[in-house]
Amino acid sequence: MAPYTGPVIDTHHHIWRRQDVSWLADPPVPRMFGDYSGIRRDYSVGQYMADVMPQGVVKSVHVTANWGLDHALDETRWLQSVADESGFPHGIVVQADLAAKDIEHTLKMHKHYRNVRGVRHMLYWDNDPVRQAVPRPDYCNAREFRRGFALLERYNLSFELQVYAAQAKYAVNLIKAFPKVRMILVHAGMLTSRRPQAIAEWREGLKAMAAFPNLYVKLSGLGMYSQGIEAEQARQVVSDCIQIFGIDRTIYGSNFPLERLHASYSNFFARYRAALSDFTDKEQSAVFHDNAVKFYRL
Repeated sequence: MAPYTGPVIDTHHHIWRRQDVSWLADPPVPRMFGDYSGIRRDYSVGQYMADVMPQGVVKSVHVTANWGLDHALDETRWLQSVADESGFPHGIVVQADLAAKDIEHTLKMHKHYRNVRGVRHMLYWDNDPVRQAVPRPDYCNAREFRRGFALLERYNLSFELQVYAAQAKYAVNLIKAFPKVRMILVHAGMLTSRRPQAIAEWREGLKAMAAFPNLYVKLSGLGMYSQGIEAEQARQVVSDCIQIFGIDRTIYGSNFPLERLHASYSNFFARYRAALSDFTDKEQSAVFHDNAVKFYRL
């Protein structure tokens, strides 16, 4: 098949002013994606648009850059003002602590901004302290978290599910308990190693979660743990995700500017084009554009 040349929706990117984002300030802190000195500077919507529009990106979804819970509403307010002025981003995923006692008030405040579509509360956890966003691996099933999570259906908000494959057994309980909440597995389930055993565990985790039709998978952050993405690696992750979730539940996202640490957008996106060129033009359009329209209501 020929590589895709149609319109693209990038469903996972960030823009920022460095002064607003504590983890970009001095001194740098250990991060699961390694040395990030190359992005510890402003990244404006104009820079983003210059990176992506030559590749056919016509719409985007901004996923919170994690300004911090005390400033999460400030981030949403700023992003909406940027969108009103520039046209990007078309969707906003906000930062929120779903276990907070005042979470309903917080969600109501975010919903005042018309581009808000979903919530990100990172749930990933493994034995490495740098890879622990929550106190324990099964935090998604904590009573206080579930109480806030239940509000997502009421406010028509999707959820960015960010867990490791080893947490799949806990995530399944969450997905099954809330069949009317649209969820999307961020960074394709965060495959951390190219070892055969790790890939096998990752596949099994995805299969367990994909059994529930309200969960989609996002082809983003594929190079997060490998400091860049090679053609064979991209093809393996993309083909496995599509085989497990199906074309209609697979969605593209770039994770820029983090991926910019290792490649330009054009070089990075070329890996995705090549990996998806095995599929028909209609199938490629579903992954690169159509599914995002439906999931994020764009």
